[in-house]
Amino acid sequence: MLSKVQAQNASDKDINITEAEGLPRDSVSCISWSPNEQNPTFATSDWDSWIRIYNVDPEASTLVQKSCLESEHPCLSMNWHDDEKTLFTGGTDGSVKSYHIESGVADVIGYHEGLVKGVHWMPEVNALLTVSCDKTIRFWDPRQENHVAVFQLPHKVFCSDLMYPYLGLGLSEAKVLFLDLTEIQRKLAAGSPACLDSRLGEKTQVTFVKLFSGGNNTLGMATSGNDGRCDIATVKDDPSGFIKLDHMITWKAHKTTEPTGRLKLYPTSSIGFHPRRGSDFIYTTGGDGKMNFWDMKKKDRIAEFDFKGIPVTNAEIDPTGRFLAYSLGYDWARGIQEYQSHLSKVCVHVLLDKELERNYQGDSNYPLKYQ
Repeated sequence: MLSKVQAQNASDKDINITEAEGLPRDSVSCISWSPNEQNPTFATSDWDSWIRIYNVDPEASTLVQKSCLESEHPCLSMNWHDDEKTLFTGGTDGSVKSYHIESGVADVIGYHEGLVKGVHWMPEVNALLTVSCDKTIRFWDPRQENHVAVFQLPHKVFCSDLMYPYLGLGLSEAKVLFLDLTEIQRKLAAGSPACLDSRLGEKTQVTFVKLFSGGNNTLGMATSGNDGRCDIATVKDDPSGFIKLDHMITWKAHKTTEPTGRLKLYPTSSIGFHPRRGSDFIYTTGGDGKMNFWDMKKKDRIAEFDFKGIPVTNAEIDPTGRFLAYSLGYDWARGIQEYQSHLSKVCVHVLLDKELERNYQGDSNYPLKYQ
């Protein structure tokens, strides 16, 4: 087994954790920001079954662990209640739980029969939505022991995103699905939904999905895959009554060219948007040890963060669009032989105006390089 190493890289220039006990003990599986815009706080879960709550102090450039909660099993998904005192989680054991941040007490809401890959609190209807590898979407009232509704899907759910009332799903067998939850009873209760083929290709596993809204009431969905590619599509209604996706762009976001000229692709671990720029600004992270910022309006790269080959396992932008939290660690893409080859790390990057849109008046300065 390789010894752990941590090369000097772009993460050292960002806001770091200063206390050793605040570092995750294993690779981070999920990052979730609190809805509180005045007090930037986010939670992480790692594969060592710990949940950590961090607070960002941008003035002092510090990242402080506020609490640490132990889970019996690793969490694969998290989402905050709008009261900012409760964190909902989905575990590898199929459990759906609510953690009370102040007391650290966890209540079991219910169970899936498979891994819980998405947990989404919906304050609009005071309900919790979860999706799983057991091929179901379930709705929960946290005050009750059992789910209040369940809908069967034809495929396992690998990833999900909610922008109420819209739900985007990345499914097994290279399928994707976009749903309007206000019509879920009519669309799913009668039978299987019309899942769409992923634009990433039939041999690509969808690893991450993110919804966005743009100008002229545009809705869209971005997906990323385990072969380094990403796809963006807008949503349109179809005469059949089902929602279709209108393709915008597909590109290779995380790749290297070997000395032989062979193109090597790496898993894309996350994709996301700036909350005020719609689909114009996109970030992606990957197993090549890079985080990229893209200007989709100009179809160009704005910035590249180089972490010297250490995979970026997750990234999430905060509700204000000011902070981007990300994690470094092993992503298992190279098998067990390189397990623990890198220390896990959590950092926060403060977004700058010049990083949100490529400035062609000073084109020689782009893409920005952070090493």
